[in-house]
Amino acid sequence: MNSLCFSQYRLALIRPMAFLLVNLLMCSLGHAQENKEEGQPAFSFPEYSSKYTDNQFLKDVRPGAKFYVGPNGKDNNPGTKNKPFKSLEAARNAIRNLKTTKGLPNGGVEVVVLKGTYFIENEFQLLKEDSGSPDRPVVYSGEAPDEVIFSSGAELNVKKLQKVKNEKLLARLHPKARGKVMSIDLTKHQAAKAFKGDGEYGQLAMNGSMLQLAQWPNRGYNHIGEILEEGPTTRWLKPNEQPMPYSKENPTGGKFRFKENLSPSIADEFKRTGDMRVQGYFHNDWYFQNEAVGNIEEGSVQLLHHTRYGIVDKIKSIPRRVRLFNVLAELDEPGEWYFDKKEQRLYVWPIDGFMPKTSRLTVIGDQGRGQKGKSGKLAMISLKNTSNVILKNFVFENTADLAVSIEGGEHNLLAASTVRNGAGKGVNISGGKYNGITACNFYDLYAAFSISGGDFRSLEHCFNFATNNIIRDCRYRGYGLIGLSGVGIYFAHNLLYNMNGAISYKTVDLLMEYNEFYNIGYEMGDFNVAYCGAQWYTMNNVLRYNFVHHLIEPGGHPVMAFRNDDGGAGLKIYGNVFYRSGRGGAAFQGPLNDYQNNITMDCSVMWWTNKSAISSVEIQDRWKDLSKFGRDLPKGDKGDYLNIVESVIGKEGWLKSPWKEAFPEMKEMIETNPWAQTFCQVKDNYTFKVSQKFHIHGGSGTIEGLESSEVGRFTDLPAEGHFELPTDIELSAFRDVSSLDFSFREDFTPKPNFKPIPFEEIGLVNDRFRPSTPNKMKYRSEIYKRFKSEKGGRYNAEIVNARYPLPSYLKP
Repeated sequence: MNSLCFSQYRLALIRPMAFLLVNLLMCSLGHAQENKEEGQPAFSFPEYSSKYTDNQFLKDVRPGAKFYVGPNGKDNNPGTKNKPFKSLEAARNAIRNLKTTKGLPNGGVEVVVLKGTYFIENEFQLLKEDSGSPDRPVVYSGEAPDEVIFSSGAELNVKKLQKVKNEKLLARLHPKARGKVMSIDLTKHQAAKAFKGDGEYGQLAMNGSMLQLAQWPNRGYNHIGEILEEGPTTRWLKPNEQPMPYSKENPTGGKFRFKENLSPSIADEFKRTGDMRVQGYFHNDWYFQNEAVGNIEEGSVQLLHHTRYGIVDKIKSIPRRVRLFNVLAELDEPGEWYFDKKEQRLYVWPIDGFMPKTSRLTVIGDQGRGQKGKSGKLAMISLKNTSNVILKNFVFENTADLAVSIEGGEHNLLAASTVRNGAGKGVNISGGKYNGITACNFYDLYAAFSISGGDFRSLEHCFNFATNNIIRDCRYRGYGLIGLSGVGIYFAHNLLYNMNGAISYKTVDLLMEYNEFYNIGYEMGDFNVAYCGAQWYTMNNVLRYNFVHHLIEPGGHPVMAFRNDDGGAGLKIYGNVFYRSGRGGAAFQGPLNDYQNNITMDCSVMWWTNKSAISSVEIQDRWKDLSKFGRDLPKGDKGDYLNIVESVIGKEGWLKSPWKEAFPEMKEMIETNPWAQTFCQVKDNYTFKVSQKFHIHGGSGTIEGLESSEVGRFTDLPAEGHFELPTDIELSAFRDVSSLDFSFREDFTPKPNFKPIPFEEIGLVNDRFRPSTPNKMKYRSEIYKRFKSEKGGRYNAEIVNARYPLPSYLKP
């Protein structure tokens, strides 16, 4: 903000509202003129994405040779369609032989996998010698979409499932389940190894649907009614300090009572099995915990051991939310299951369509089988240092660790495939260049995928990518359901919904554009659909042209669309549309962050920030505060900013090539004030029905601080920045709000310096890998109707629980 406008803001704080409006108008006019002179940022132009996309995909060529794999083939067959190979390994070996004898033909080679289900026991590996070339790729393709299934896990003989009739066993079941639940003895079955207990319970799938481990309640959470003991904590342990000891015979964790009635049968069950978990939000709304139960008696639950923050009820308006997990006595609806580790017996309530002769029941988890790769993770298919290899038109299901792993190489692609029903992550891409995932569907997994690559010190870009994917209904809570790390990653045209997990990124030159997010984070407070934080090196991460809508704020902490948390730097939020996105559009309190050219609607806040250090004394105190790391807290712990940035880019790396040329603003930021909103820009935005344009929070980031009603002022923002209030807009400016079409009407003229957002391009697109997409107008209209009358405000368990989607097998 220039000095004139900053002075006007100071005066406006103590003068009548009319004077405030006049001065804000003068500032806006001044900034408009400045922008015309300064020009628009590079990322405001469509061609900014060309460096990520120009060399992204290999050309679509007709293969010069084909081999076939079929479920009834033989590995000594010639690999023709009439006489296919039995295994992928035989096809791979045939290509190796072709390369050494004749070489790859024009157009490369395609392995066509015929319709059927293929059981993958050992990791199928492709190595550098299995590579193609840019105009002669090696392609592994399913014969038809959704018709070729690669399955892992352990298949159970469903004919051995028997309805529970034994009176002793029936007494352990919920009254609703008696006469409905079936069981099977797994005493001598290898699948039992997947059910280790003590938090490692594996997963179970029936007829392609992931089933739910018995829990209380089935969806959402119950509530802590009374905290009896906070319990020992670990967050503030000093270096080399050890947490309080514990044992199953002597649990030492915190203790509480549920607000809801705890069934005596649950306590009886725990005494018998000693194997139960309690999950939820014991302290912070943003910190999901999965803790072992140490004891249940007289209506109280004691944790086995210490927790990170303890059981604390500091958010007075909202009870702590928890649930019991792995509870046979609460197996009370179709699709739930339980494994009795003590008696080695599996219980399951079959879903509709179950047939003893034809149904499949699959145990998913680590059965101790298969040869794991160097990463220690077992993938169905792994590509190691290959190049120009394409996998497409497959269904990967019932995976333990990973479906697909891509390490190194370049132009390796997973396309037009489905990854579902996994105990772990779907895909991992590590290193290399132009390796990616496109037009895939991810659901019913723990986490979707992770992508890393490039080099922080040299700033070499990887251009690895995820585009045009659907990611939904995964189990991970918090940041990391999708993990991005490295330099030059591209994330675009993806659709994410119906989850409580989000994107976490530690990147430089990330471009995240044209994505749509909705109904995410409906059980967490202090949540964002895309999150980074506490890093100074995360320069030029651009989040532009995204649509974030229909988030809810279930906890006491603010839910915003995007955030650079804990003083992180370098985030550019540009040209996004935020509609009912929790409390607001975005939050950041660190330097070199921008919020420009966005539209924020029907929220409490446009931009959330915190009062930070701006005086010379405050700045010096923040530098002195770093001395606590290595003394009061471990070195490298969150907040050890200087040490962390130098561990990534080198000692004073911002003063050395290539960093000093690529990001000269970093030097100025560190030398001026890295502890506040230094050199941030908040300008050229629109709002509708936003009560607070800026929220400058006066409290700290602790629970007590967030509960504080203290609010900062414009004078709490640093002079080295540009902070301009938004312009109000009416819904009549948009084509059709009822179908969530926020394109400008043809007769609407935007204000000067506001560049129209290419809203029609946001979301999934039709291309050669995804030839058809869901009708945006149709599904967005349904979302608008579904949430139209939903009220925000104070915590309401009924409203929050209604956000949880029913499993597909329970839907009418």
